[in-house]
Amino acid sequence: MIKKISEEIIEKDAIFVYPYQSYSLPEERREWRGKWIWVPKNVYKDYQESSYTLFQKKEWNFAVFYFKKTWNLDKMPESANLYITADSSYQLYINGEFMGRGSAQPGGDYANCEPVPYKFYESYDVKGKLHQGENCIFVKVCLGPTVLSEISCGYGGLIADLLMRSNVEEMSIQTDESWTCTREEAYQASDTWNGLYSLDKNSEQNWYAAEAAENQAVFPELMATAVPNLKYITIELQGILAPFDFDGRITYNKTSGEIHIKKGAPITFWMDFGMLYAAYPHMQIAGGVGTQITLHMQEFPGKIERDGTTEVYLLGAGMNQISSLRMHSVHYIQVSISNIYKEVRISNPQIEVSVYPSDMQGEFHCDNPIYEKIYLIGCRTNQICRQTYHMDSPIHQEPLGCMGDYMIESLMNYYTFGDPWLTRFDILKLSFYMKSRDYKMFHPSYCLLYIQMIYEYSMYTGDVQILPRLKQTVTGILERFRGYLGKNGLIEHAPNYMFMDWVAEGKYNRHHPPKCMGQGYLTAMFAGALDYACWIFELSDNSVKTKEYLELGEGVRKAVRENLWDEDRGLYMDGLYDKNASQSFEWLPADCPGKFYSQHMNTLAVLYDIAPKEHQKKLMIRVMEEQTLSQAQPYFMHFVLNALAKTGLFEKYGLSQIARWEELVQENESGLKEVWYGFDCDYSHAWGGTPTYQLPARILGVTPAEPGFRKIHFQPCLPKELNWAEGKVPTPYGTIKVWLKRKEDYSVEASIDLPNEIQIEKSNSV
Repeated sequence: MIKKISEEIIEKDAIFVYPYQSYSLPEERREWRGKWIWVPKNVYKDYQESSYTLFQKKEWNFAVFYFKKTWNLDKMPESANLYITADSSYQLYINGEFMGRGSAQPGGDYANCEPVPYKFYESYDVKGKLHQGENCIFVKVCLGPTVLSEISCGYGGLIADLLMRSNVEEMSIQTDESWTCTREEAYQASDTWNGLYSLDKNSEQNWYAAEAAENQAVFPELMATAVPNLKYITIELQGILAPFDFDGRITYNKTSGEIHIKKGAPITFWMDFGMLYAAYPHMQIAGGVGTQITLHMQEFPGKIERDGTTEVYLLGAGMNQISSLRMHSVHYIQVSISNIYKEVRISNPQIEVSVYPSDMQGEFHCDNPIYEKIYLIGCRTNQICRQTYHMDSPIHQEPLGCMGDYMIESLMNYYTFGDPWLTRFDILKLSFYMKSRDYKMFHPSYCLLYIQMIYEYSMYTGDVQILPRLKQTVTGILERFRGYLGKNGLIEHAPNYMFMDWVAEGKYNRHHPPKCMGQGYLTAMFAGALDYACWIFELSDNSVKTKEYLELGEGVRKAVRENLWDEDRGLYMDGLYDKNASQSFEWLPADCPGKFYSQHMNTLAVLYDIAPKEHQKKLMIRVMEEQTLSQAQPYFMHFVLNALAKTGLFEKYGLSQIARWEELVQENESGLKEVWYGFDCDYSHAWGGTPTYQLPARILGVTPAEPGFRKIHFQPCLPKELNWAEGKVPTPYGTIKVWLKRKEDYSVEASIDLPNEIQIEKSNSV
């Protein structure tokens, strides 16, 4: 179903699409005219510094400040561009109209407690928002991080340049001591608001001249945000759930959207916004001074999530304008009201949905509607998680370090939205970050998948110019892992063996397994990363490194075969028991005696050619049929399905495995659950959406054979469960269209329509 939202946006199958979106990369750096400014020390001496990250667990005086600058325009400029960023975050308004939020998330890693030496700024075309006469820039700035992914330099700050040009002159407005500022005292914490202290923004009282930061050098290097500015779409309240309103105290007017609650005992009800979104809630509330409103942002009614998803508002006099400072995963808002000694009136309850703007040229259709639903729920969940970085979910908003998630989300994107920019931005951010951290990450396996993500990015987008910028990072990762190798050629000295999968195994969890459960898969991933690195160095004309890493990779494969192959079981073991690894650490349990076997290890042995080619198909049959193996959750099914395709077994097993996602769709139709079972989790986790990649890549059979789809492999596969399938695959040269149809003799007729610039690789193609 397609619905027009505005001139630039359509809603297609509950996914927001920007069909006319165009974007070009900005200059990475610029010369700034403005200075970093902040609130005056003599007035706000306790509000100068903050924690670097929420992981730091450091106490600081969180605060929200307003900054503004007014000036007069005698005549309208021909162009007007505003460049801006703040520490830690900002909301920008021009003449009262909301423009956007920032700054773009810098990347970072889980458990990071330190600042980073870079920060991103946004640019806005504000010409259409200016007018002759008085104009005003208004900025709302948070001192300190509000979510896990934000990283502060430890000091509050704002910097901005507005450049206005005409044929004859240039005018600029920049941050300096002419700006004024004040504190919004209602925000007692990032999740606590007290209307008794709410500021009258129209009053000139308690506004002070801003100060230029004494030490401009404490602020990090600024680089342009290399993705389009996020868009915001208003979603109105769809209805309420009031199961505890036994006396009819709650009245909901569907036309106006207003909710009235009569005075009396505390009461709870739910606002329903129709579907799950990544959004910022806001509303106006009037009631008795001191009435408490507790909002729990939820994906299901009553499912309380982790810290940060609950906010408390105490009403002041009159109409209270309340809005969340952080993005939430919202389908429902649980509203609990207490101290109701006067009627409470809620007006305009809305959410501002945050959307990364892109077209959606990809499609997949077939004669079984459940597979289309599975494909689309992956698209939708991926859109939820695509913000200024690929996030794990709007609930967690963990830093960028979980690159296994984002490798899969990027592949899903290539077959649906076809956007190259967000993956490019994340790849560069991780490169900056890892250089500053000596190529260590919280989850070691994700360092290796990062190299695979670079390879896939270049293949799908054609951007090989980025590769020279990444060689140092790729080399740094591989050399660190080379240092983890033991005398037996396996990884023996890793700091831990995360992240394998969310699988419970007795008293252990394969999220952070003991060495004997994690050694094998991590060594296999190292072998795979060495192969992808060879491709990168070959394209970068570095034959020495290519030869070196090819030889190292062969040595690692040989070590796995010699040490982990169990001839009696016909399987690879997960690792060797190490009696010397007897001490437990936070993320590395003491090793335990015994032999362990998993789908994970044996799948990777196939994918990364550890298993001899002539044995790979037989081994994948064992992976699918042997139920005693530790079983993969949705995340790791990405690798299982890839290995099935590699061995020609996708037609036999692939669609039946993808059908398992039907259970997840039935559980929640607007977002993907993180696991099959076993853990309390969220429902906005795109890492489990590999069918959105697999269905077009495997059934339509279109994959790049050369960077940027200059040549493609065309290997369509119509499993016996289907009679027809068709779809579109976006490429840098235009859309590829494929039609598959089963004929009366059960053979399959395949048709393909290609842009003129694309050729089909004849070997291994139909």
